[in-house]
Amino acid sequence: MTSHFIPLTESHVGLISGKKEVTLSRLIPVFLFFPLLISAHRIELFDGRTLESPVLKIEGNQIVLQDTVISRNDVKSIVFSEGEVKAEKKQLPEDVKKILQEAEEARKKYGDYEGVVLIDDGIYNLLPDGIRFYRYHFAGLILKDTRRNWGTFVRYFDEDAERLKIISARVIKPDGRTIPLDLNKITVTKPRQGMEFFGKGKIVTFTFPSVEVGDIVEYEYTEEIFNPWDRNVFNPNWYFGSDDPVVFSRIKIILPEGKKLYYKLFNAPEVKVDSTQTDSGMIYTFVNHDAIPPVEEIYMPPKEEYLPRLVAGIMKDWDYLFNWYSNFQKNRMIVTPEIKVLADSLTNGATTHEEKTARLYHWVQQNIRYISIKGSASSGVSGHRADVTLKNGYGDCTDKAILFSTLLKAVGIECYPVYLHTNDGPDLVKEIPSFWGNHAIVEVFPENGPPYFLDPVSTYSRYPSFASMDHGMHAICAMKKKIDFIKVPSPDMNLRNYTYEIFITPDGTADVSFTSRYTGDYEAGIRGYWIRLKERERKMTFTRMVSDVSPDAQLLEYNLENLEDISKPLIMHIRYRLPNFLEKAGDLYILKLPEIDRRYTRRELALSDRRYPLVYMTSEEIKHTFKIILPKNWKVEYVPEKRKVKYHEYEYSGYYQIKGDTLLFKDDFRRYGRKIPVEHYKKYRRYMNAMLKFVKMPVIISTGGEE
Repeated sequence: MTSHFIPLTESHVGLISGKKEVTLSRLIPVFLFFPLLISAHRIELFDGRTLESPVLKIEGNQIVLQDTVISRNDVKSIVFSEGEVKAEKKQLPEDVKKILQEAEEARKKYGDYEGVVLIDDGIYNLLPDGIRFYRYHFAGLILKDTRRNWGTFVRYFDEDAERLKIISARVIKPDGRTIPLDLNKITVTKPRQGMEFFGKGKIVTFTFPSVEVGDIVEYEYTEEIFNPWDRNVFNPNWYFGSDDPVVFSRIKIILPEGKKLYYKLFNAPEVKVDSTQTDSGMIYTFVNHDAIPPVEEIYMPPKEEYLPRLVAGIMKDWDYLFNWYSNFQKNRMIVTPEIKVLADSLTNGATTHEEKTARLYHWVQQNIRYISIKGSASSGVSGHRADVTLKNGYGDCTDKAILFSTLLKAVGIECYPVYLHTNDGPDLVKEIPSFWGNHAIVEVFPENGPPYFLDPVSTYSRYPSFASMDHGMHAICAMKKKIDFIKVPSPDMNLRNYTYEIFITPDGTADVSFTSRYTGDYEAGIRGYWIRLKERERKMTFTRMVSDVSPDAQLLEYNLENLEDISKPLIMHIRYRLPNFLEKAGDLYILKLPEIDRRYTRRELALSDRRYPLVYMTSEEIKHTFKIILPKNWKVEYVPEKRKVKYHEYEYSGYYQIKGDTLLFKDDFRRYGRKIPVEHYKKYRRYMNAMLKFVKMPVIISTGGEE
């Protein structure tokens, strides 16, 4: 699994297993000494108590009163009485002076940001026996309240695989005072398990009291990974940037003799690279200064694609990892008698491989719940045995992929689990072999035709559809020793097809019969939404839907065809009445097509220009058919001219047609692929806005005249 090394806060609790490794230089806690000889002082504590003492002396992290000694960390405020004050202030230590100076320079340069990472420093050390150590040193300047969360450290680890130790932690105040962490405040707990995930790891946590804007939070910790998934696999990946400016980022990688580092840098033209031969191996050092976070744009690619980063490993090719993955999979894809009986019963009467695949796909989707229980590399990466998942009735993505592949194997269909990262993150770097991915799906190899992919985790996807989060990414098929690209489906595989039949009465009222059909992720989403609603809630939702068309609309009837049967297309039927559907304009009426403009209004087109590509989850197609029946002797006086455009990823056609008393409108919008490159964006936006303008243009109708 990839490691993403940025300052760790609560948002990182769910990040992957204890396979990360980090290193820092040891920090020496620094104290200021203020002997204060004063009379009658009031000390307010965080627990609500107030103490008074005629004597007060500050010694390091302790406050000495007349009859007691308290920790400075417990003190909220001190009110000194008037009188003689004798204060002795020692000179600030050099390391504190240095970091305060760096903080001041960073504040001047990056004052508009929420915070600044002053130090982001790590060391990976791989030992000859495959055990690895990691040290990490972080210092961050808090510029806005939103970065006060740096005052809380949260780190997930697997106690069966690694040991984690907090070396030091402190807060440096703007005036140079340092507040070291009381190491007794560090807690180790079991994480709260979600409804769908159960793991063996624990969480190390500590919180600095009273962290304020202007403070510097600094800590370092070490990890010893004594039981890695595989001692021969080592991928010391690193990000030189984050959501905040990073003033100094360095990663040092120490390899034993006989090991070579293969690496690739992205978005890192300023990174300085150095390698040094030692008596025991090689040391590689990568340093970057002043990494600025990318400016956020709506529908932009994952930030990881634009941050400066290092992808590294010690393997020249994928052979070892292919074997590592496939050995786990082979041992789990065993066709037991129970699996054979189930596969045969589910495919009974099916005559083609495609029909058999669809039946088994839908069965796993609907009957194996998504729940993850992991405790080892084998179960975490390659799942439980197929028969175990079948017996349990639940499993995570890997478990479901193993079971689905084994069921297909039982009926003679070749297929294998594959690993990928979903398209909300960076794609696989094929040149650097590594444990990779956050998801597992299945690649099917039919007797005739190219291989294709299915995702049994997507509960309501109708064959051959699969979740759009998988589209446009590379997948590792270990059993075939290959890496394949998951193509983005053609637009018709992600279709929304809307049909309207509208009868207009002489008083301008419209009776509307609406039908919608879907394919792909949109169908899966719509189906899942309606299945989760109770019948009473469905009626309320349909009523609200037609009232969104017009406050005066009246719901007449509705129906969801094939809702519970995911092997068949979901079809939605609605009938409703629209009083005053037509707008009166003198002797003429104005007709506007209902709802269509909403489907073509896109918030992602708000920017006139972009720095980054416009990225969708998958392709898209929308079709409309309007059949409008007019009263006798009514006449269409004007319709907009036909529109047809094709430009790279975009295609649109739309037209009106008049046949007797019937007005027909049809259009078809298609977007190919997931990404609109920056150089195509302006025209794409212009064409989309022109399409929206076209469908909003009115039709002019008169109430007299001959046909």
